[in-house]
Amino acid sequence: MSERNIILNRLLDKYENSKHLSEPGTSLRRVMLRVVKKEFPEYDYEDAATRDVYNAAALELESQHLVHLEWIKDRPLLSAVVLNLNQVMRCYDLAGRVHPKVRATHVASLVSDSLEGVVVPWITAWRDEICTEAQEHMKVPSFCKDDDYLLNALLYSFQEYAALSGSITMRAFSSKCFHDTKYFERNVRETFLRIARKYDTGLAQSCEESELGEREQLAFLGIYARPELYELAGNCTIQTHQGNIYIGAATPHGLALPSTLVDTIAGIDLRSIQCVTFIENKTNYDEYLISERQPEELVIFHGGFLSPQKRKLFALIGDAASASIKVQFWADIDMGGFRMFEHLQSLIPHLQPMRMSGNFVEKYHQNGLVRPEKYLFKLKTDMQDGEYPLFVDAINEILKYGVTIEQEIFLN
Repeated sequence: MSERNIILNRLLDKYENSKHLSEPGTSLRRVMLRVVKKEFPEYDYEDAATRDVYNAAALELESQHLVHLEWIKDRPLLSAVVLNLNQVMRCYDLAGRVHPKVRATHVASLVSDSLEGVVVPWITAWRDEICTEAQEHMKVPSFCKDDDYLLNALLYSFQEYAALSGSITMRAFSSKCFHDTKYFERNVRETFLRIARKYDTGLAQSCEESELGEREQLAFLGIYARPELYELAGNCTIQTHQGNIYIGAATPHGLALPSTLVDTIAGIDLRSIQCVTFIENKTNYDEYLISERQPEELVIFHGGFLSPQKRKLFALIGDAASASIKVQFWADIDMGGFRMFEHLQSLIPHLQPMRMSGNFVEKYHQNGLVRPEKYLFKLKTDMQDGEYPLFVDAINEILKYGVTIEQEIFLN
């Protein structure tokens, strides 16, 4: 970079961090590089050659009326380089930079036009915030501050995602967007998920409740690195367009159904089932199959979060479970477990908690997980606001002992 451009870029950086950009007309302060304040570190005045080169570059800019120079009295040493605010756009052109307002207007227009008609709530929330920040504050995300490369790829991904009618593998999605099966994973996935985690409240809650990796987060959104497996055991039959799958044949261990099968399910026969039990923890699920499952009971591994296909399968099971069939859910006795219960209850209204009442907190509190005051305060506030009504007794015991209960404790 030339000495002239170094001077211009340092001045423009200061300009962009000043009120002259964000609130034009409200500041009388000058935008300047003060040598004594080390705001112009390249200007090594003790090195005559360096000093003279920068002096010449600064004088050239002054001759074009882009800056005003201040000198040490009677010495060829700069004390300050002051930006001419009336010539800012010329400075941007000469430095090869784009004025933030121009860039922000372009980004807002590109985002708005590309996502017009998209109705996915978390994408539209991101779109609206990006456009508002750009139009009102001239701010754009750091990844598109200088060019449109990643922004365009992200917008292509959002367009194709919004057009999906069901789930899709990550490589098929990448091919659909970019005609390259690995491009999304290598270049777009991280930014795509960062935005989704911020604006999709369901995904954000699931990440809070469980430590979801990138692949699990994508699965929540319906993009799969590979098909999920849904484990269940019991005397029931899954009816598909190709034929029937009798789960009871795998007693006591059960079967794992791939998520790609879910769309072919025509019905679920629960005529021999009197109780459906969802168990969140895998270790507890495995142990329960061996030691507790009853002949008339269907047991399902819940797994913590509901991806679109898993949600669809659980809804089918809920629809097949008549009001006379008991449906219950067992998870950690904590905020995560309470939220998971409510998510599942939205699919199966007559769902009941299992082993999540206050007496289990009382029984196992000595081995409970100690929670910080911030966590306990949040839980208490939520309860007082009417959240988790089925777990009031458990919450009171949690607040009493300051601990929550993990499912594995039941195995000791």
